[in-house]
Amino acid sequence: MTISSNGSVFSVLILGASGGIGSAMVDEVFTQNPKAHIYRFARDLTKLKPIAEKRAGQIMDFSWDLDEPTVFEEALEQIKQSGNVAKLKFDLVFIASGFLHDKDQRPEKSYKQISADNLCRSFQINAVGPIVMLQKLLQKIDLKHPCKIGVLSARVGSISDNRMGGWHSYRASKAALNMLLKNVAIELNRNKSKITLVGLQPGTTDTELSKPFTKRINPASLQTPEFTAHKLYMVLQNLTPHESGKLFDFNGEVFEP
Repeated sequence: MTISSNGSVFSVLILGASGGIGSAMVDEVFTQNPKAHIYRFARDLTKLKPIAEKRAGQIMDFSWDLDEPTVFEEALEQIKQSGNVAKLKFDLVFIASGFLHDKDQRPEKSYKQISADNLCRSFQINAVGPIVMLQKLLQKIDLKHPCKIGVLSARVGSISDNRMGGWHSYRASKAALNMLLKNVAIELNRNKSKITLVGLQPGTTDTELSKPFTKRINPASLQTPEFTAHKLYMVLQNLTPHESGKLFDFNGEVFEP
């Protein structure tokens, strides 16, 4: 069982809690700490996993969109007021947002398929949105309270590891996210914060994001969301602020940006 560093209830915030990995992370938190309090954020609240009756008092749900940072700020303020605190104290924050494709946009196989609109859209969802949400969060929480913040990134966003090319919008936007996380982590460390901020590579997981690209993968190698959530949770629990700004895969191995 995991408890908060100050002995209080383990408090968790999950952005993108209706997705495959985000939803599984909610279950993982309760597996590790049945008494945890979780704040779930999702664009469509109807897609959140139903709350078990025994958890009714441990979960608060909020509507959330990457394009609406003001709404996120208002939700954080509501959480502050409900706890009657000056600064929020989360023990774990997990940002599980990410965009690769939909009916209007597919990963580019060639530079000939690059479009300004698709690049801007990918950057907005994969880099701009998460970092602005992180900015709002850091302005509301107690930076001296130990907190692990994991943001879903991708190994394909590693410039040094890129050997295949393609997927221009996705690769570039995740590379931008990695740089922004590094920048914020440097500032937090400079200010002697107790925040641990890292990018996380989940591996090939059976979710809507990866579904069109898993046909050639051995089913035995395709991870379940539950497996991925467990691995990422354990990675985060073993990190310290000294490792902020780095990128870790689901096995806890560092990979280069």
